[in-house]
Amino acid sequence: MRYLADTAGLVRDGVLSPMQADEIARRAREDMMGFAVNIVLFTGILAVIGGMAAYLDDAAQFTALGAAVTLAGAAALLRAPEAYRLLSNATAVIGAVMLVGGAVAWGVEATERFAVAAALGLPIALGAYAVWRRGPERLAFLAGWLTCLGLAAHLTGVLAEPLGGLPPWILYHYAAAALILCGVALDFRLVSALSIPALAAALSSRSFYQTGVYGLAIYESTLTVVQMALLAGACLWLIRAAPERIARHATILGRLAFIWMNMAFWIGSLWGDRVGAHLWGPKWSDFSADPGWHADEAARAAYEAAQMAFMERVTVISADAYALVWALVILGVGLWAAMGARRAVFNTAVTFGAIHLYTQYFERLEAAPGTVVIAGLIAIALAYSAWRMNVWVRDRAKG
Repeated sequence: MRYLADTAGLVRDGVLSPMQADEIARRAREDMMGFAVNIVLFTGILAVIGGMAAYLDDAAQFTALGAAVTLAGAAALLRAPEAYRLLSNATAVIGAVMLVGGAVAWGVEATERFAVAAALGLPIALGAYAVWRRGPERLAFLAGWLTCLGLAAHLTGVLAEPLGGLPPWILYHYAAAALILCGVALDFRLVSALSIPALAAALSSRSFYQTGVYGLAIYESTLTVVQMALLAGACLWLIRAAPERIARHATILGRLAFIWMNMAFWIGSLWGDRVGAHLWGPKWSDFSADPGWHADEAARAAYEAAQMAFMERVTVISADAYALVWALVILGVGLWAAMGARRAVFNTAVTFGAIHLYTQYFERLEAAPGTVVIAGLIAIALAYSAWRMNVWVRDRAKG
């Protein structure tokens, strides 16, 4: 966790010496320059890869060129002076993307099956990880990058062409587990964090864009709440029991799981939930191959009858019940976080507490001049309460 600090104020208060403040400023400048260099470098890498992909429309040639560039980058990493390591890594990254991407595209074009991507990606990921573990230290970045590329190709193939007729929710859980394993193995928390979208998609969560409107849909609110609560609980246990390296990944996963759990509560508090209806209920595709609902009357009647029969057995949770349980969860977790000086979790609870209050306030009381004034006063009270609680959490952490 990085913090912003007023170094001049800390020097005036005697917390830092002028020399310490200068060292913080120097490191901040180095971090900023490193960040800027990485942005420019990444943009350049994307431009080169995109240009080469457009120039070489033959997947075999693209793959061969990628292999040559990767080998050249690896040779430069092993033998070039330290001053050229940045350029050597950039060369190797460009070649690796071309090699893996070209090989996957070539295989898919030749067989017309995405399963080829899964078959090619897994050995690439495993072989590269072996180099990352046992190979020269100078090749560690390239090996880690190839591991991530191989895993991406493997999971793309698995999700695009389900193997053995497995349902998508199982495959997405597999993808999430693979991402967590890869992230922990490489100690790369961004990869571990990518497991959260995979877990959300496993239970039919979707995001979309349409005519200037961004949307979020969670069709299985209850199952998503349970899923993310279990993940957050497991992460909390790992934070306390596991080594520090694993605990770092558990921390970011637990926080993201708590955020997504609140998103599911939010949607459930508006529309309620029919548990499992979207995952296991009747699908129109089971009754007709026509996706536009233009099939004959018999197919529509059979589908509607199957839906009615399923809904009679399904568990229904009302929006009011969701709103109440969500409020209790936010209150309980917020108090727990405050007692333990867990500022990130506490701030998340406060944020969703405000969202919950405003959502239910306007959803049930509707907007009017009087209610807007009352809502504004409530917002001021919430801001003051959050400020005082944060001060208390800070003082408790110091104590």
